[in-house]
Amino acid sequence: MFTGVVRQLAACQRAVVVSLALVPVVLVTVACLPAVLVLPAFPGGMQRLGALLASLRRWTDTVLSRS
Repeated sequence: MFTGVVRQLAACQRAVVVSLALVPVVLVTVACLPAVLVLPAFPGGMQRLGALLASLRRWTDTVLSRS
């Protein structure tokens, strides 16, 4: 019984690792949503918003490609 569970977990290991690694990225993204809504209203906000979104995109890409 135990070996069967281990085999099933080994089969879905990558999915589990990626889902666990994405939790902090999703939390940071949700925390940044107010900034996404407010930053464009400030001078130079679009540049800062672009940098913020590029960072979020880079973190997500790193998690998905290196997990």
